[in-house]
Amino acid sequence: KQWYQRRVRGKMTMTILAPTPELWTLALPHRTQILYSTDISFICLQLDLKPGCFVIESGTGSGSLTHALARAVGSTGCVHTCEFHQERADAAAKEFALHGLEDTITSQHRNVCTDGFGVANRADAIFLDLPCPWEAVPHAVSAFSIDGGRLCSFSPCIEQVQRCCAMLKEQGFKEIQTFEGIERTYQLSRKRIWEPFVGRDRHKKFRADQRSEDKASAGKWINAYVKGGPRKDAVGHTGYLTFATMPPKLVEKDNITDNVDNLVNPIAD
Repeated sequence: KQWYQRRVRGKMTMTILAPTPELWTLALPHRTQILYSTDISFICLQLDLKPGCFVIESGTGSGSLTHALARAVGSTGCVHTCEFHQERADAAAKEFALHGLEDTITSQHRNVCTDGFGVANRADAIFLDLPCPWEAVPHAVSAFSIDGGRLCSFSPCIEQVQRCCAMLKEQGFKEIQTFEGIERTYQLSRKRIWEPFVGRDRHKKFRADQRSEDKASAGKWINAYVKGGPRKDAVGHTGYLTFATMPPKLVEKDNITDNVDNLVNPIAD
């Protein structure tokens, strides 16, 4: 589909952009603090999302990340998102339906720390944005498919990260890593110099120009160089992203023994 439309009204031309998760992140009503594109893109990469994946998210919040997850898994995948707050869950469900995502996103009002995710042996990836993510980690183990998967936990405080990492290790997760994304936007500015100050004799010209009553007659402004540097109002710390891998689940030892016995000692006719 075309990503934009042009509308002309009188002397004014308007370009209407097609909705994207990035645009929705900038325009959505803030019911909670949200994740922005810098963290969202890194999360989708580390969770190894692709069309057809089954992703669990908790909590839904304002739905910023949920829209990006839905695009990543495509129409053949599924995003199962849970929200503890009833009003926020209802508002998010209405927005998903309004944006035509009701077939991809299933939204529930649920406390995953006490009740689990309501899903067993299906998830390829799990994302946690909770005050106490370590309480939901044991429920995540049973929610993963037999092939295992990736888990991500977003926490603003390092103390939360420490407790979550300890629980992840206790529950058998591997490759536990924590990242902090700091965005630094660079800004360019063009600098101008008064023409008499340029060249080998610039010091002499400067002193002569200081004695001159009419500086405008001594030269003109010229574009000298372009200066670049980080913006002073750049966004700082947003939170810590902890990633871990759940290895593929092994068949229980009793089942393996039974299968081996059947192969070695087949039932006689």
